[in-house]
Amino acid sequence: MRKTIIMLLLLAATLTGWAQTGLHIDQLFQGRIIPQERIMETRVRGKTLQKYQLSYYRSLRLNVTHQEAGQLRALLGKDAEQSIDMNTSRKNPHRWDTWTCKLQMPSQNGKNRYLCYQEQWDKEHEQCELTVIYMEGAVESLEKLEELLR
Repeated sequence: MRKTIIMLLLLAATLTGWAQTGLHIDQLFQGRIIPQERIMETRVRGKTLQKYQLSYYRSLRLNVTHQEAGQLRALLGKDAEQSIDMNTSRKNPHRWDTWTCKLQMPSQNGKNRYLCYQEQWDKEHEQCELTVIYMEGAVESLEKLEELLR
């Protein structure tokens, strides 16, 4: 019985790591582009997400250089080519330049998948704060997800 429980826990941990598999930006989530020490990561599963019709939430927050941002934008562009729906926006306040891209990716294992990417450039200090969020669940569209998150 004990072995069975341990095997199930290991399987669940492995499946969590596969959530963003198939996405080009997964290289960032795996720590291949930016060292894990520079990344603040959040993972959420369970009841907390039910009101948003989501079953999994994973976010990364980090500061990147111009070169790293360009590399990540290229990966995001490849994912955008495969997306079902996309929404982008840009804001240009005096000091901060913010660019946001939200993608609905093809469903996987019966779950709808969403990828959100935001660059916030501090023009004065020439720094970029980056947030990348992966979500999956039953919510059926990017529009509905945005509505639920407001």
